[in-house]
Amino acid sequence: MKWLFGLLLPVILLIGCSSQSGQKEPAEEVSGEMNEQQAELAVNPVQTDQQIEFQMSLKNKSESPIDFTFSSGQKFELTVHDQQNKELYRYSKDRMFTQAFQTMTLMPNETYDFSDVWKNASGPGTYTVTVTFLGKSDQIGKRLKTVKTFEVK
Repeated sequence: MKWLFGLLLPVILLIGCSSQSGQKEPAEEVSGEMNEQQAELAVNPVQTDQQIEFQMSLKNKSESPIDFTFSSGQKFELTVHDQQNKELYRYSKDRMFTQAFQTMTLMPNETYDFSDVWKNASGPGTYTVTVTFLGKSDQIGKRLKTVKTFEVK
């Protein structure tokens, strides 16, 4: 009798632990997810003397607010490369940022303007600037990024 109980106990436990709970799977969630065309990131390099000012903007082109979450005080990353793809400037290099979560809401048709200055810019030539907005948004689904080629005279 003990051996029968010893055989049945594991079987009963396995049946109780099965993954079928008799509940239906929830219906696929449908969300009003936005795409990157509903938020526009732009950069405009402006040359003055020996420096380049990067005027950047993020515009909410949708009819709904967009919430962004940041894992630090850094809102964007900006890099400048020459024609040989050598990195000449990085915004975050030698900077420290707060390590605290932050949020930002961009209302419909609202624009968030920000800028950075590349001091002691390289000599004349063609360069590529890449700006990545570091805010994460569930509505957009991926980070916003823009790339622009510009001339230094």
